[in-house]
Amino acid sequence: MTNLNLSIKRTQINELETLLNIQKEAFAADLKLYEDYQTSPVNESLVKLTENIKNFIHYTIRIENEIIGGIDIRKKNESEYRLSKLFLSDKFQNKGLGSRVMEKMEEEFSSKVEWSLYTPYLNKRNHHFYEKLGYKKIGEYPVTEKLTLFKYVKKCREN
Repeated sequence: MTNLNLSIKRTQINELETLLNIQKEAFAADLKLYEDYQTSPVNESLVKLTENIKNFIHYTIRIENEIIGGIDIRKKNESEYRLSKLFLSDKFQNKGLGSRVMEKMEEEFSSKVEWSLYTPYLNKRNHHFYEKLGYKKIGEYPVTEKLTLFKYVKKCREN
């Protein structure tokens, strides 16, 4: 899979329905496990996703010409960014593509000092993925009775 043509470009309005379907697929297991209907990406509307691509940094991930996922980045300040969502279609997971996407994003924002993200406490696959990329767990934040989020950070360079 690593030799395929991976591209990451700013999301366009005409890609939203496809992205929303992939997002719902990618986060469906978490919704079932945690029953977090208020904040789950599964329940995000097309209107909300449209707002997000206008107000935040949102990219569409493609292999060849096929849309396979998206990435949503939130600027906290000039030196800190938060990875809000990274999602890939189920058929493209566990193929090294997520790592390639993260490497490209970190290169694009290489002047930034710190990245942060939150991921569910039971999602060991995510923990391993982000730790492999150099992220460190720094906190735990209860969201609901069933859901606690782990906060991870990565310092990309020193001030």
